[in-house]
Amino acid sequence: MTRPQKPPIGHAERVRQLAQTRRRILSGPAEQAMSIILDHPQPAALVHSFSEQDLHFLIHDIGIAEAGSLIALASNRQWEYMLDMEVWRKDRMDFARSTEWLGILLQADPDRLVRWCFDEKIEFVEYFLFRNIELRIREHDQSPSDFGEGFFTDDDVFYVRFVDYPVTTPGEKAVKERRNKMLLELLRRLSIYDHPRYQGLLLEAMGTIPAETEEELYRFRNVRLGEKGFLPFDEAIGVYQPLQPEELEGRKKKSIHPAAEVDDSFPVPQFTASFLEGDNLFIRAIKKLSGDHGIQHLQAELAGLCNQVISADQIIIQNRDQLQEVVSKVSGYLSIGLARLIPDQTENRETEASRLLQLHMLSDLFRTGFADALSLKWKAVRWHKESWCKAQQLELTFWDQSFFGLLGGLLIKTPKFYDPQRPESHYREFHTLEEISATHGQLEQIMALDRLLGDMDIIVSPTAGQRLITYKNLLLTLWARYRLKLPSENEQMGTLSISRSAFGKFYAELWTDGKDHRIIGDDKKNDFLMWAAEASKTDHGQLSDRLGTVFEALFDEIERELATVRAGNLDPRFVSLFLLKP
Repeated sequence: MTRPQKPPIGHAERVRQLAQTRRRILSGPAEQAMSIILDHPQPAALVHSFSEQDLHFLIHDIGIAEAGSLIALASNRQWEYMLDMEVWRKDRMDFARSTEWLGILLQADPDRLVRWCFDEKIEFVEYFLFRNIELRIREHDQSPSDFGEGFFTDDDVFYVRFVDYPVTTPGEKAVKERRNKMLLELLRRLSIYDHPRYQGLLLEAMGTIPAETEEELYRFRNVRLGEKGFLPFDEAIGVYQPLQPEELEGRKKKSIHPAAEVDDSFPVPQFTASFLEGDNLFIRAIKKLSGDHGIQHLQAELAGLCNQVISADQIIIQNRDQLQEVVSKVSGYLSIGLARLIPDQTENRETEASRLLQLHMLSDLFRTGFADALSLKWKAVRWHKESWCKAQQLELTFWDQSFFGLLGGLLIKTPKFYDPQRPESHYREFHTLEEISATHGQLEQIMALDRLLGDMDIIVSPTAGQRLITYKNLLLTLWARYRLKLPSENEQMGTLSISRSAFGKFYAELWTDGKDHRIIGDDKKNDFLMWAAEASKTDHGQLSDRLGTVFEALFDEIERELATVRAGNLDPRFVSLFLLKP
């Protein structure tokens, strides 16, 4: 008795199943991807259904050396994308990378590579050969020895020699040996496949005009990548052009029909969307969207925006951490852009953000968010150029660790948020409008401190102290000198440091006994405020409004560091908040 056969699967159902398998592969660990693909009933169809971007990233995620079978299954279109991404460095072809990737494709499927070279990549191969081989054509009465050493032939007419170049390290020598081995195998297979066309290829290669050919190859490459958001640098950098909320009204709007059916035959890049993590306004707004078609459209747009940012930043993405960083950056500025467009009194902010996502282009929302970070940078740059600390030739370390870190993030080419909690680098992209606001508030405090010191008419000499001078120990030392009735720093020719014996009296009067430990009483804090207001000729109420929290934090730090230290145990080497003589 024969088993009843299952009815054949229709095209739409097959496409849907492939889409489900793709999503499972991309959301899972790279170690399982190869086995899932190779165990699939139609592995080639599954691989071809990947978007070029997702497949390229998956190959790097698995490891190029381990992904040979996957590369062999890839389509010519996917091969072309790999070369477009791998063998160019800005507007110049990287011949070492070209050699490496031609070798990878040659090892994956040599016969198909040969056909592809002749049928689709003839200009690329000609230019590659022009840069890597020399050609001699032997006349009937000419001896091959006339050409010199290193030439080889397979027809006794066309003689080829690899271009030699000096190497200085074992690594460079190994690269040249791999190039020679790969080229020898490629030329042999091209000759066997179609020898007359092989001879024509060599002749055309030697007649190449390099500058024109490279420019043409680069132009076509940019057209192909531009369709995926990888614009040339001079165009991609436009993603950082600031856009104000009021300017969005005149910008192009988009129309998404949530009720439209999802087209699984169009392989939307999914790796980018899979890295959307965290809890910001943009991510919450996506979860509010209804309709798979709208989400699919947004995924494609998000992938294109991430690709444009990658092109603008001129970075190469080859692992999950790098892609995660780009997606986090884009997600953060999209969240900031949405927050700027929604009034504070709006009740359901996520619903309104979802509406804006369906109305405005993501690139415009990104530019609106980035405009806030850029305005912070411009404000910091303008202030620093005319600041008191700049006039005194003080380094940014003058602003102590937290303020120094904040300024360091704003005064670089692309503004960054200073996050001291990060274990490796303390700098990252801004993620929320609250981080923008907090940084703006701290910048205002720095500017107010700088203005205060300028109004005090202080001149800081390089010999003002033997230790690192910060705004903290400068203000506190000046206050202590005033209370001890010591001469001003100008009368002391720039020497601010106080002797330990003189400082002991001030230090003893600084403290008040608290319940559990010594504290600095409100009378001392108010005395400091009145001194600073008098020295800077500023109203003490205004000064308290501008810098009250900074001064309060300063006294809290004194209590944390010195509350348990008695005057007799003070060691100038370990006291950072006052400048004491050793």
